[in-house]
Amino acid sequence: MIQTDLDPAALVIIRRTPAVLRSLLEGLPEAVLLTPNDEGWSLKDIVAHVCDVEGGAMVERIQRMRTEDHPFIRSIDPPARLAAGGYAKRSLEDLLATLERARQEHADWLGSLTPADLARSGQHDEVGEIYVVDLVHQWAAHDLSHLRQIGVRLQQHLAPRMGATRAFYDV
Repeated sequence: MIQTDLDPAALVIIRRTPAVLRSLLEGLPEAVLLTPNDEGWSLKDIVAHVCDVEGGAMVERIQRMRTEDHPFIRSIDPPARLAAGGYAKRSLEDLLATLERARQEHADWLGSLTPADLARSGQHDEVGEIYVVDLVHQWAAHDLSHLRQIGVRLQQHLAPRMGATRAFYDV
């Protein structure tokens, strides 16, 4: 039997991520926001990706799993989705505001899911059988992964100006 207990920490993280992003990024110089990391992602791109995944992967997948019988779930191509979605033309403020509005609604919705909803499943093309409860926890982990990525990028930006204290960090 699938474990359908939703860890309350997941909903707290999901709900708070937009405020954390705003707190970390608002007011930073554009050069910091727009300079890509080694993988080609700028801080603004990361926020755009979080916005895109919000509805385009997480909500859509959960909705399908709740309404369809064991749907096939395809992986997404994040860079292609960012290009197709026109995110580069949007300001960081617009992306953050969009995420804040959507996230409040989605966090409330996630909190209303029943154990029966959380036990619904689908078949992911890369990892096999997944459950709604898995996706809720993965959503929080996805947010944290990108918050960590942003933190590393900001450390890398500051590292050249840290002098000998740079030795304390692995950037």
